[in-house]
Amino acid sequence: MQFKITLSCLDKAPVLPLNYQYELSAWIYKVLANADADFAAFLHQRGHQTPTRKSFKLFCFSQLDIPRRRVEGDRLLIECREVSLLVGFYLDHTAEEFVRGLFQEQRFKLGDRASQVDFSVKTVEIQPLLLPNDSRPTAIRTRSPLVISRKRTAAELADNPRERQDKYVSPEEPEFKSLFFSNLMEKYRAATGSEPPAWWDASRFKVQRIGPPSKSQLITIKSGKDAETKVRGFRFDFELDAPKELVELGLLAGFGRMNGEGFGCGEVMGTIRTS
Repeated sequence: MQFKITLSCLDKAPVLPLNYQYELSAWIYKVLANADADFAAFLHQRGHQTPTRKSFKLFCFSQLDIPRRRVEGDRLLIECREVSLLVGFYLDHTAEEFVRGLFQEQRFKLGDRASQVDFSVKTVEIQPLLLPNDSRPTAIRTRSPLVISRKRTAAELADNPRERQDKYVSPEEPEFKSLFFSNLMEKYRAATGSEPPAWWDASRFKVQRIGPPSKSQLITIKSGKDAETKVRGFRFDFELDAPKELVELGLLAGFGRMNGEGFGCGEVMGTIRTS
């Protein structure tokens, strides 16, 4: 299930840090914890595990959609009274009304020590996925940077010892496809507890960027803290030709890595409304 959450800015001159994903993730966990502490702890500490003990949170959320804004240094100046975000959960449809109720009438502060914004939840709307009924690929727009990465080989690190161990892969690179589908198949194992059907052949699936070239975004997680981490993701539109179950899983649980931290949220392009 996907939800569009519209937030009202309660401050007269709202200003956010550019890197707010970690704090937004913390708010979502807090909402879940207030309703079900065990479930929130499970998502935060373990997630859903595959037989190889890889862990996935199986939810995702977008960056804030801010119709009018300005950037000054590392600050984001909000010049409108309402903003919104998309949140996806890979849960049974029977839980839709329960989850929607968790977020209604919430009030919270978002930001860092330098600037915070007081928000209240105005509306929580269930968003239908509107997947194609035929065999056409699904056109998807990333609503937060999509992170695909792999560990650098020993040879790569030897040639460039100052490089970090993780290599972030753009959708223009040849290895993007195999890493993208490997992650999605692992999520399927975690979500269902079983192996993908034997007839699924990832080499025959397609993920293809459409429209303009991808835009790289370097996001700082836990900015200013000892555990500060920089993560590179990419914003772009793409067509996904794969079994419907995998498309739905990616839309609800996120594509790529670090979905619970605010990366890899996507939306079917036919459902996108422009301001």
